[in-house]
Amino acid sequence: STMAAGRCWAVAAAVAFTAIFVAHVDCRPSHNPAPSNDTAGADPMYDSINVWPMPTNVSLLSDQAALGPHGVLAANVTVKLGPTCDSGVELAATEALALKTIFQGPTRTYNAPPYAAPDSYCPLSRRCGVALDCAAPFGQCFVPDNRRWNASHACSPSSAYGTPCGCCVSATLPKLTSLTVTCGKGSRTRHSQNNTHAAATSSYNASAPPPVPPPTPFDPSAASTGYTLDVTAEGGIVVSGVSPAGAAYGLSTLAQLLRWDAKADMHVMDFVPLHIEDQGLYDWRGMMVDTSRHFVPVQELLTLLDVMYAAKLNVLHWHMVDSPSFPFASAHYPELAKQGAWHDTAAVYTPQDVAAVKQHAALRFVAVVVEIDTPAHTLAVAKSHPEWMADCWQWMATSRYKVDVDSDDCMALDPTQPGARTMVADLLAEIAAIDNDDSPWVHIGGDEVKYPCWNSSAGIRAHVAGTYGNLSTAAFARLQAEWTANVSSAAVVRSGKVPVLWQPTAAGPGDAAWDGVLPPNAVYMVWLNADSAKAYAQAGMDVVYTTPFYVAGMGSNGWNHVYNAKVMPDGLTPEQQRHIRGAEVCIWGESFAGANLGVRAYQIGLGAAETFWRNHPSSPTPGAAAGLGTSDRYNRFLCHVHRYTTHSDVADPPPIMPSHCYVPSK
Repeated sequence: STMAAGRCWAVAAAVAFTAIFVAHVDCRPSHNPAPSNDTAGADPMYDSINVWPMPTNVSLLSDQAALGPHGVLAANVTVKLGPTCDSGVELAATEALALKTIFQGPTRTYNAPPYAAPDSYCPLSRRCGVALDCAAPFGQCFVPDNRRWNASHACSPSSAYGTPCGCCVSATLPKLTSLTVTCGKGSRTRHSQNNTHAAATSSYNASAPPPVPPPTPFDPSAASTGYTLDVTAEGGIVVSGVSPAGAAYGLSTLAQLLRWDAKADMHVMDFVPLHIEDQGLYDWRGMMVDTSRHFVPVQELLTLLDVMYAAKLNVLHWHMVDSPSFPFASAHYPELAKQGAWHDTAAVYTPQDVAAVKQHAALRFVAVVVEIDTPAHTLAVAKSHPEWMADCWQWMATSRYKVDVDSDDCMALDPTQPGARTMVADLLAEIAAIDNDDSPWVHIGGDEVKYPCWNSSAGIRAHVAGTYGNLSTAAFARLQAEWTANVSSAAVVRSGKVPVLWQPTAAGPGDAAWDGVLPPNAVYMVWLNADSAKAYAQAGMDVVYTTPFYVAGMGSNGWNHVYNAKVMPDGLTPEQQRHIRGAEVCIWGESFAGANLGVRAYQIGLGAAETFWRNHPSSPTPGAAAGLGTSDRYNRFLCHVHRYTTHSDVADPPPIMPSHCYVPSK
């Protein structure tokens, strides 16, 4: 048996069970996992399964137990959802059976495992090259339509020199006719699916599932992601999640395993029987989108959530406002968007828009973490409230402190102004109250405060000198820490949420201005250096790591860079490792807008999804025409994503190698 190492490891025993040999596995959570001996991409089984992110354990059954491919006709499938499954699971089951994606890679004749290679779930006695190879009662040499050589020959000429490429099956493929889903101890309450996107993806002809409850309080723990997936001829398809989220992730895996075969005119499960045990590695598997520097329409954010679900990402960090624009149309401060947005109606997010995004996120088991970045990155606020800004306009005009596409982000709020303090507290409370997804976090920003700006304001200088005794850098740092503790963080805590902030100092913990200022459960988003991620964890502070996951400027091989990036620092004890909550891909908006969402977020960013889900070995930089291993599996996943971008107005994720992708519903 071959097993992909990740959070789970083999217990070194294979036990016979009805003539099927299965590797027993231990899938308990571990922040100190064993070194990986993953062979994904080299093993025929993994080459054929093509799931992204690859499950942590796929059991290889004995050749004698293999039954060959089975068809799945959605109209004939009985769907049974357990009583604790919710509307997100219902939607996931619907899509797994209904949505179609047709992928075809280039013909491969070298070092390419054929469909019916050893351990491919086709019995040795039934491997074939042409129909004449198949004895009764098998009359068809089956090869997936995307692997056939041509209309008359299933196998390429090179098959004469190796294993026959097909599997003998009956003239009509045997069928799997049931899908059973259980959701553990779920307690989510079901949100209405009254948005057009959800409705458009949820119609199919299978028996209507029974009414089910809708979402639980969001559970960010990786332990909640566990599931098993079993496929047998007798029992059909069974997905068992430890929670609704786990069940939904099992259905996400199933959706990739169900390959639409245009020639057979149905979905095909190529491997029966099949057993998968899987669980995510990190709690926070995120993606950040900047909607201030370029406005991203709500529909594109909804589509992004669909794609994140497919990749098992679970946190959308919405960097909503910044210096270039203030698109949040606050009910309490409407003037901020009216004056500060790119356009006061066409480029704003109303509270109803935010609620709609959060509601759809709940269906996709994604927490939305909205960021209101203060006290810096607030120039857009000055358009409606210049009286709340630091009086450093002359300094900005003459200092050339930071001259680049964001030179204006040197401006900051005046932390001594009562109006500024009240406004920020009110905005954060307003965001926290839009709670359709039960997200436990609100992001308070906190990065890149330019102390020379504050030091050039006579009023702020007087306050700092009088309060902290001098005008040193440390004194201004204490002013920023006071603002963070008593204004932004305090507002989030009063709202019952956990504050998230960009690390305020490059050194991490040990800065007298910051130590002990914030709540012990605050989450530090590390972006300046890897050493500080380790230092925060050693000090018992929670970390989300972003440093190697900034995708701006990466080319088409950027996916490989984020795939190979390391999340867990070396030298941490198991207890300290628990404070590395996860990581996120950051898509800053200087050169990003809806038009290149398909490149930055999908083609590049989704490469990190497997790194956030499981341990894996490094992947070599792929060649332009590579067609093997990890690159090929990722390219197939990018095609799979097209089924979710059907409703998008922007480009689909582009491929990373030669292939053809088609979604029949488009």
